[in-house]
Amino acid sequence: MKIIDPKSDLGFKTILVDQPHIFIDVVNSMITLPKPVVEVTYISAELLPEINGIKNTIIDAYCMDIEKRHFMVEMQVAQQSNFIQRTLLNASKVYSRQISQGGKYNLIQPVYSINLLNHIMDAKSDLWHHEYKLRHHKFNKRSLDDLTLHFFELPKWQKFNKFDINNPLDRWMQFFTNPNFYTMISLEEQQILDKIYSAVDLLDTKNYTIEQLRGYDQFIDNIMIRETDLDEAQKRGKEEGQIEILSIISDLKKMDLTIEQIASKYGVTQQKVYDIKKLIS
Repeated sequence: MKIIDPKSDLGFKTILVDQPHIFIDVVNSMITLPKPVVEVTYISAELLPEINGIKNTIIDAYCMDIEKRHFMVEMQVAQQSNFIQRTLLNASKVYSRQISQGGKYNLIQPVYSINLLNHIMDAKSDLWHHEYKLRHHKFNKRSLDDLTLHFFELPKWQKFNKFDINNPLDRWMQFFTNPNFYTMISLEEQQILDKIYSAVDLLDTKNYTIEQLRGYDQFIDNIMIRETDLDEAQKRGKEEGQIEILSIISDLKKMDLTIEQIASKYGVTQQKVYDIKKLIS
């Protein structure tokens, strides 16, 4: 079986949009809820702007369950600046639009935003699952649970987590990072992991038209080009940074300029010049 990448726009929407049994299993596996999701209704993934001229927002998959709770699931392949702020804005839109003018506030139900990231969000931590909600600044156990954001860093999960096939969350994280793993499982395992194998089956290239597969190939090509450009930019940045440090060291050794003058010359802080000076003194 040859399958497309579930992280692609085509693959992600194939398995989550109009596939309620898969959507429900993904949500219940990835986040802990007071009550599990048992039934969902799909809602338009387009969030119309409240101000003319502002661009519409498209959510990958958006559902409401029988408890009237709202669930948004998105895949973020390429790293974007201010992604967390955009996610918070989208969740806030969904939350605020539950009530019409003159409506009752007690009818507003929680909103959960689940975001799968194919990049590193927090390089300073090994933690790959991040949960954000409003908490009391002194009493952390006191929280407002109406708006919750979840971020799952796929590359970190692959690096730091020990895969446990009995863990529902691990099963889906494995699916999004290495779906081919499930193409090699036995018939018995396929029956046990029926929802995941159903998702794998939906990704079979035989299910798509030539036009869809061409668009998919273009998507993959664009991602590869972007990653290559980022690698080159980082490489150039490191090289330029090394040249800058060597130039600063040279000026420090000459002792012709003050710390302030060197900082101004290279457009860096005085603290950076002081730090470099410590390395050579």
